[in-house]
Order: sequence, then structure tokens, then C-alpha cells
Amino acid sequence: MPSERSAPDGDRARRRRLRSFVMGGAVLVLAVTSLTVWSLRRATAISAFESRLECAQAAWGSVQEGFDTEAVVVRDETVIVAPIEGKVRLLVAEGERVKAGTVVAEICREEARQQLEPPLAEAKEELAKFDAYARARLTELKNQVDSCRLDVENERRALDRARASRDASGEEKHKAALGRADTALAAASRRLAEEEKALKVRGQALAAKVQERERSYRQAVCELRAKEPGVVSFEFDGMENSLTPSSAKDLTPDRVRSLVTSPVSVSDGSEVAEGEPVFRLINNYRLLVLAVLSNEDDQVLASSRVRVACGSASDMGLFPARVVSRGDPTPSGDRAVLVEVSGFPQELCAARRIRVRFVTRTCSGLTIPRRAIVRSGEGYLVYVPVNLGVVRKPVEIVGGDQDTVVVRGLKEGERVLTNPSVVHEARITVWR
Repeated sequence: MPSERSAPDGDRARRRRLRSFVMGGAVLVLAVTSLTVWSLRRATAISAFESRLECAQAAWGSVQEGFDTEAVVVRDETVIVAPIEGKVRLLVAEGERVKAGTVVAEICREEARQQLEPPLAEAKEELAKFDAYARARLTELKNQVDSCRLDVENERRALDRARASRDASGEEKHKAALGRADTALAAASRRLAEEEKALKVRGQALAAKVQERERSYRQAVCELRAKEPGVVSFEFDGMENSLTPSSAKDLTPDRVRSLVTSPVSVSDGSEVAEGEPVFRLINNYRLLVLAVLSNEDDQVLASSRVRVACGSASDMGLFPARVVSRGDPTPSGDRAVLVEVSGFPQELCAARRIRVRFVTRTCSGLTIPRRAIVRSGEGYLVYVPVNLGVVRKPVEIVGGDQDTVVVRGLKEGERVLTNPSVVHEARITVWR
């Protein structure tokens, strides 16, 4: 009987355990489902939230403080003009650096060229052919002398061997052969000396003929030489004589703004008139830039050490510079400022109008875009995205340019909003 009563009790216990297991599993499934739904909703909310934000990370970097402006390149150069009219023959390439005394170009009247070039070319060709013949003939005669000298040495050794062996008949034979070899050597040496002298005289006569015709040609052809070392250019913009390091100091802002280029160039075979420019000789170790600055920019420049950034907007090189002169200010406060640049790239020598940045200070530290800065009543702050909202974070601006600022108060890698206006437009929560 006890065993009969215990069977229903065991069934009830198993059913209770099964019910507990099922209920526990349902609770677990419900919890997992709820967590998944919550995670999906949060991810969707975060995605929607992030899609409205434009962010940047604070990163270590440097910012150049200063201002940008247009400038005119002032070169230290000399313009060489044609002393006579005629056709130009260029002897060096555009942009080639030459030393003082180098013949850069020639100018010749066409009639004189047609009359004098053929005889000169003929004389040079005759001299070249004679030189080749003379070298070959002298080589042939020297080889004959060497052959005769070898015969003499061989007969002398043979004679010595005959004497050593006491061969009387052989000794007489080699004595006679040695005499003939000595006679042949003397004749060959004499012939070499005579022909060498005759060839030298003939060569000198032909060389004198070439020199005489070259002298006549040079009298009709004007050589233009570099008076000092520099870079040669055959391109002109019309401002070479009016815009020099000395004259640039006296230019007014209005005169600087009105400078106009008139590009021309001289090519090989060009006809030039007397007094027209043929080439420029540029001192590529000196370069100046002339800019018109406002009174505010001039004050900044006057109170700072200056460097100049030149080149394209995306790749400006930074070079040391010094202010050479400041013109008188206009009623509006503008003035022309002349700055000498050091260590500049050579391609700037060929430029005339360029974009420059006067850099007065370089700041280093954590950098963020300037558009992330928000002015507040107590200074400046940025918005940092946190937990589907943002927090205000005060910052101190150390320095910067028009695009980037160096700040204190942030950590490296910390994100900041670069479109802070969205906080009010989208009513984003600002946590305190």
C-alpha cells in the first residue's frame, strides 16, 4: 500500500519540475527577445542619431598662423638685348644655368651668314679630313720604324749567339744583316721625321685658314655672352625692366594692382631688331615677393618673425623670409610690402603672380576643425557626442588658421561635432 500511494506523488513532483522548467524557459526566451528588440531599437536610434552628426577627432598636429594674399614675384635678373638686327641662334636650353662668359646666343644678318658659313664649314671639313689622314699616316710610319727597330734587335741577338758558338760564317752573315737593318731603321726614322714635320706645317696652315674664316664670321656674327652666372630664359612678360628689386620699393598699392604682363618669347631662328630683348639672366639665389597688405595685416607682419608659404593650395612649401621695405600707407591704410624669400624652389623663378601665405607663428597641439568651436558667454566650447546626446566641453583656443585650431581641454581621439548647429535644430539632448 505505501508503494501505491507514492506513485501519484512522484508524478506530481515531475509535473511541477516540468512546469518550472517550461516557465523558466519562457521567461528566458522573453528576456532574450526583449533584449534583442531593445538592442535593435537602440542600434536604430544610435544610427539615426549618428546620421545627423558630423564629427572629427582631436589629433596632434601643427597649425600655421598668418594670412593669405596675392603677391607678385620680383626677380633679380638682367635682360640682354640685341646690339644688331638679325636672326637669333640659341646655344643653350631654356632654364639652363650657365657660368659667366658662356655664349648664350648669336645674332647674324642672313646675307652675312649665307656668305660666310659655307667657306667656314668647308675649311673645317678640310682640316678634319687632313687630321684623320695625318694621324693614319704617322701611325703607319711609326709602325715601320718599330718594325725596323725589331729587326735590328733580332739581328743583334743572332750575332751574339753566333759569336758565342764561334760560328765564323754565321757571324759574317749576321753582321751584314745587322748593317742592312740599321740602314733601314735610319731611313724609316728619317722618313718619319720629315713627314711629321711636313704634316705639322700643313696642319698649321689649314688651322690658320679655319681661324681666319672664323674671325671673319665672328665679325659678322654677334655673340651674346652671360656677364655673370645665372639661369637663362628666353621668355618675357614685359615687366622685367619696370619691376626690379630696386624699383619695387617705390611702387604704390595701386601701381602693384595695375601691373599687367605681356608675354613674348624668343625662339631659335627668330628675327630680332636692334634693342629688342634676346634672353634674361636670372639670379636664382635671390627672390622677392611684393604684396599689398591691409593695415591690420601689416601690423601683424611687423610684430612677428615671418615665413612665406608658396605653391599650390594643397602643397605649399614653407620658406624663411624677411621684410625688405614697406611703402607709404594709402588713406585706406593699405601699403606695398617687399619681402625677400630664402630657400625657395627654383620653379618660382619662372612665376610672376602667385598665392602666398605670410606665416607669423606655428602652433602645435591637439587640433580640431574651427567649425566645431561654439562661442559661449564664458569663452569657447565644443559638443562631444555621448549616449544619444551631447555634452558641452569648454576648450581654450591656443592658436589656429581659418580652417583649424589648436585647443586645450580635449583628449587625443575624442570626437567633437563639426556641425554644432544641429544640436538645436534637431533638439538633441544636452547632458549636464
